[in-house]
Amino acid sequence: MTTMTFDNKCFEKLHKTEAWMYTNVSALAKIDFALSTTFVDEQIIHGFDVTPANSFIVLINGVFNEEASRLSDGIEINAAYELAGTIASRGDSFIPSFECDTVTITNNQEKTIHILQLVTGDCATAASGSVFIHAKEGESISVAETHVCLGDSGHLFMPLTEIMAEKNSNVTLVRAIRGSNTAYQLGQLHVCQLDSSEVQTHTITLASKVSRNEVSAYLDGEHIESNFDGMYMLGQDQQVDNHLRIEHNYPNCNSREFYKGILDGNAKSVFTGRIYVKEGATDTDAKQTNQNILLSDDANAIARPQLEIYNDEVACTHGATTGEIDEEAKLYLRSRGIPADAAEALLMYAFLNESLDHLADDGFRKTLTDELLSAMPGGDFIRTL
Repeated sequence: MTTMTFDNKCFEKLHKTEAWMYTNVSALAKIDFALSTTFVDEQIIHGFDVTPANSFIVLINGVFNEEASRLSDGIEINAAYELAGTIASRGDSFIPSFECDTVTITNNQEKTIHILQLVTGDCATAASGSVFIHAKEGESISVAETHVCLGDSGHLFMPLTEIMAEKNSNVTLVRAIRGSNTAYQLGQLHVCQLDSSEVQTHTITLASKVSRNEVSAYLDGEHIESNFDGMYMLGQDQQVDNHLRIEHNYPNCNSREFYKGILDGNAKSVFTGRIYVKEGATDTDAKQTNQNILLSDDANAIARPQLEIYNDEVACTHGATTGEIDEEAKLYLRSRGIPADAAEALLMYAFLNESLDHLADDGFRKTLTDELLSAMPGGDFIRTL
């Protein structure tokens, strides 16, 4: 076990910047993180292998585990790919990165590729993981990432995923944050799209002490469809910060940002969504929505929609709602013989399930649905319906 060499002092004053003003991670500057090579029992890995017929890639503390993985054509580890890193370099993220193994995915992929990134260790461990998805002209790629910090040692995980979607290509990405509620997960997603490409991403946060999900998208062509969805359910002493910037650089493109969550205890959510429309990017259609349900008086939801538009011929909208469980709907369900906790769980499940319904991979969707129901009082009742 060796001490990390990256400069974690960068976290000390981040909350004093505008982009991080609601997310304080200064505690990370005081932790001596280690690089651990702790062994992970194969049964633990097997428990996350929800689609045995699909390709499966395992990274442990940023290191590729060949024995536990199943590769197929178009998947390479540490490939010398010129475009890798170039999309992320267009952004202005303060999240540091350091040496780790890189997964590169190309070619048409008929089945969803599952990438499992585990962070583990007997003490606070920092890790980075890198994924590069390159859909060339006319290709279609589907990827599901599972990010898990094991144990309660206060790990720090900083994953980086880049997507290059060329003309007429299609990419679907699901990123699920699961595992420890004491970990910090600070992730980046950078997307570049060319003419007539489609990208659909889902970010699902069900764990971590602090989760920061940064998304930067560059719409560098016409007739692009770009959709970013997010879902989260958090409880006591948990926070999620979804921070997005979508750049419309050419005319005739559509983008959607739709994030929704349920907060209990003193949980906190921050949503910052900036839509940037460059001069000349006419006929832009961009919408962003953030919806929250608060189960506690101490829960807090902050929405910061931002529009930066340099054209008149656009349709750009934003909206945010924060409320409580509908008591009338709950009373109606109880009048039909449904127990109180199950009635509340059913309403919560209906609110969040829209995000899970859009997931293409059945095995991955079932796993996340089961985890969601397990966290809800009355969730077992819903399984019987």
